Amino acid sequence: MTDEKEMDKPQILAPSLFGSCRLTITMMCLVASFNSLLMTINLGMVIVCMNKVDHSNSTSDSGTSGSNCTSDSEFQYQSTCGYNTTEESDVRWDKNAQGMLLSATYYGVVSMQLLTGWLCDKFGKMKALMIGGSTVLGVVSVLSPLIIQYAGVPFFFAARVVMGACMCFMISPVLPLLRRWTTSKEQGLLVGLAFAGVGLANAATYPMTGLICELSGWRSIFYFCGICGISWSVVALFLIYDTPGRHPRVSVEEKQYLVSTQVQSLSKTTKTVIPWSKILLSVPVWAVITTNFFFFAATKGTVINLPLFVRDVLDFSVTENGIFSAMPSVVALLLHLVIGPLFDYVRAKKIFTVTVVRKTFHVIGTLIPAIMMFIVSQLPPEKKYIIIGLITIGYAMFEFAWMGGFSFAFMDMAPDYVGIIQGINNTIGLMPGFIMPVVISNMTPEGTPEQWSYVFIMFGGLYTAACLIFLIFGNSELQSWGKAKDPGNIQIAKSLETMVV
Repeated sequence: MTDEKEMDKPQILAPSLFGSCRLTITMMCLVASFNSLLMTINLGMVIVCMNKVDHSNSTSDSGTSGSNCTSDSEFQYQSTCGYNTTEESDVRWDKNAQGMLLSATYYGVVSMQLLTGWLCDKFGKMKALMIGGSTVLGVVSVLSPLIIQYAGVPFFFAARVVMGACMCFMISPVLPLLRRWTTSKEQGLLVGLAFAGVGLANAATYPMTGLICELSGWRSIFYFCGICGISWSVVALFLIYDTPGRHPRVSVEEKQYLVSTQVQSLSKTTKTVIPWSKILLSVPVWAVITTNFFFFAATKGTVINLPLFVRDVLDFSVTENGIFSAMPSVVALLLHLVIGPLFDYVRAKKIFTVTVVRKTFHVIGTLIPAIMMFIVSQLPPEKKYIIIGLITIGYAMFEFAWMGGFSFAFMDMAPDYVGIIQGINNTIGLMPGFIMPVVISNMTPEGTPEQWSYVFIMFGGLYTAACLIFLIFGNSELQSWGKAKDPGNIQIAKSLETMVV
């Protein structure tokens, strides 16, 4: 329906993307998504880096061996148990503490989704939210070594929760911001490019932070990541603007192109009334939210636990483990950059409705991974290269569902309320981030091939559920409540059109 309305408007040729403000903002969003994930998933390598030194000779003042130290507390901090300030790796945490710290960011992410989505849709100040989130995230990262050394694990846990919350302030505004800087013809390309930072971070974080660890120790990982976040905030002050109407350097042609292809206000001066009851009672909205829950459980469960599966079952060396564990994310990143433009091309042909196109991409991106997971569950460990290949194909193919399927259907269904709906979606959909590690650890106490086979059967079932829910209940049609019905906004849009002609 959105495409049909755009056909009724005078068609204006799109100015070149190269050197355009909309491409600059998209690239800033890419770096933002990369930085936010870099600073929140780097802890795994920090822990590995901390433990690379032999602590067998480290003792506390009381003579207790650091390697034998125990604690009744859920958190264990080496300052009271074998702490040695003369070694780079002077901190040790037990398994429970490590698990809690690794999941801490998800508590922050889930807790802030609704708030950040509401702030985006209510006030439209995406630039301020992103800069604030990146600045705090960077500062906390830089301060993390001091927090670990002098405040202890409970305070560091709180710091990680804050970092997860700040990640929301960086990521949640991306879709509402790009809604104002893209058209349906370029949406797949630019949104895909903006979120390519997530895949890039998944593929690059461990190799990059591992190198930093080897060169200058675990503290430098926090310093490097924090400086990246703070630097982005400084650059964003001059390159990101909430609307084309507020950008001091956007060309007349680009502004005219963006304004003429969007119904929504590009200079939001009135507060939007959010149709909460319509949103919360919408079957298509809940279809996407439920689909996202199962989909994220499968994808996140796979990528987080793949190194453990490779170690327990496939018997690769540590170096090979790192390479093969990164392979699915690398291939997924390559597909990520291709599928967005492919979706735009198919959509632009207008042979099928947007709903049909999205459901087709969605089935490809969920059914093929489900089949791959079911096959992997039945293969013996001796077929380890085939297993790695099937997991790589299955994981990478999820990009069809992510980039062309259910994930961005909100932009078609309710373009003026993307932020708040995405906030609800992520609040529920990201819960598997702290659920799946517990479930899988309980399913694989000994790490046997038989136990892992049930895990992959579960992954296949999750993908299948995600496939069926959106296929049956989802759609991408503009909802009756999906556009803000504010005469003031309509008049502002008309004024902008007159201004740029």
